[in-house]
Amino acid sequence: MTSRLVSVIIVNWNGASYLQSCLSSLSQQDYTQIEICIVDNASGDNSRQVVDAFCAHHHAMSIRWIQNADNKGFCHGNNQGIRQASGEFILFLNADVTLHPEFIRLLVAVMQEDPSVGIALGKLVNAGDHRLLDSTGIVIAKNRRAADRGQGEVDHGQYASQEEVFGASGAACLCRRTMLEEIKYPRTICSSGEGDEYLDELFFAYKEDVDLSWRARLFGWICVYSPAAIGQHARNWGAGKRRHIPEFVRHHSLKNRYLMLLKNERFDTLLPGIIHILWFECLSAAYILFREPHLVSVVGTLIRMWPEVMRKRKMTHNRRSHRAAVTETLLPWFSN
Repeated sequence: MTSRLVSVIIVNWNGASYLQSCLSSLSQQDYTQIEICIVDNASGDNSRQVVDAFCAHHHAMSIRWIQNADNKGFCHGNNQGIRQASGEFILFLNADVTLHPEFIRLLVAVMQEDPSVGIALGKLVNAGDHRLLDSTGIVIAKNRRAADRGQGEVDHGQYASQEEVFGASGAACLCRRTMLEEIKYPRTICSSGEGDEYLDELFFAYKEDVDLSWRARLFGWICVYSPAAIGQHARNWGAGKRRHIPEFVRHHSLKNRYLMLLKNERFDTLLPGIIHILWFECLSAAYILFREPHLVSVVGTLIRMWPEVMRKRKMTHNRRSHRAAVTETLLPWFSN
């Protein structure tokens, strides 16, 4: 692990139309101690050619390409990248995000100011309309529904203060390597068997950032939002666009809600919100049965995953931090 080096990991799947602008924004960072790893999940477009052309004109940039034979998912791809990374800090970055030149420097400064910060994030705005916010952190309600704070709101400066938030969007967030090593799942309890899992590969994609943030908090780490670090996110779907979301995405999103709860929830944090959670589940079940019955298959998926879920839960709760009273630090985040 190299001190102060930032390892940028981009998991790519048919992102050729975004890669040029994403990589260009990295080449313009005023923080120069970076390396880049692109993990390609069997893209069918010309992603590799775009990256090769970029490298031909930016010889000084360190870019590593990892090619997968099939789409192994966002979580697996990031884990591959982390295992190859040398940095003290890991920047998860979507190909459809472009960063302002000071983005990395400002988030590294947040990390260096406070050793308890495990995750740092900036302000993401909508790439199509910079007046609209995309994410200023993750919030999680009493019913355990997670959402990107501010998404779709016009930016009037309502999130202009540096502050602690529950978690960070995986589209662009900086993680401390020591935190990732502390909260990872060892390969011995993972069904993939390919290596330690920093992001839980049972998720495949979607809500893995909420899970990561929750696990970090169970180990006593905090997450800090820095509004001066700005990025632009070309999100393909979001709040209010459910009819446009592919079925496989909805399947993973629902499955991952329960994976997140089964692995991380504690009785003493669950009890104060139990009515809100049960009411949400009743409404969700009714909606699924009448509007999207195909999602009932999630039950079978969770049953198959149950043994590994319980192994991962046991590891997290047996090793969680005693640096802070977990209940007292988590409950305020579930109060909305």
